[in-house]
Amino acid sequence: MSSLSIFNGITDEEKEHMFHCFSPAAKVFFDGETIMNYAHQMDKIGILLSGRAHLSCIDYEGRHSILEQLEKNDIFGEVFTLPLEDFQYFVVADTACDVLFIDYSQIIKRCSNACAEHSRLVNNLLQMTASKAQSMALHINILSRRTTRQKLMTYFEINALKAKEKYFTIPMSLSALADYISVDRSSMMRELRKMKEEGIIDDKISDGKRYFTLIKNN
Repeated sequence: MSSLSIFNGITDEEKEHMFHCFSPAAKVFFDGETIMNYAHQMDKIGILLSGRAHLSCIDYEGRHSILEQLEKNDIFGEVFTLPLEDFQYFVVADTACDVLFIDYSQIIKRCSNACAEHSRLVNNLLQMTASKAQSMALHINILSRRTTRQKLMTYFEINALKAKEKYFTIPMSLSALADYISVDRSSMMRELRKMKEEGIIDDKISDGKRYFTLIKNN
């Protein structure tokens, strides 16, 4: 727990003190399990202690899309209210996950002691909210591209910049990627093959992971 961004600047002793007030609940989830249903659990926030998950949306016509990939230290839940009440929002585990749940009301209300660590936690939460807004803006940038190739290239360029390496991985399967960039999976796979044949990208499998590299922009 010491690496959690929401607890930056807070000592283990201070965390223990806060946990007595917050009464958090830790739970393990396995691949494919629903961690949070936003329709039923909007009184809590979740902190991903380990593993990977994603936030997905099902619209009124039953179409599924991935809104966000979640990794260790990411948070989700009440603090990130989502639009369109007719849509269904879920956080689903992509791997085995350890999650810490805290009542949102316990975080936003000031305790009677007005302790400094509580103020730091709220400040950390605000910073994480700003960071999440930036991630969502990048996702919107990808979705705004007109063609499947443009969406793929924008997504790959973002991940290449993050990795700062020639070869980079993506934090999801290709099926999940199709949902994330909102395109048909078969069409996306054809486009990936074309991009590879044209020398725009390359990929390789190593240690069970798929690595991509950008050869040239198009």
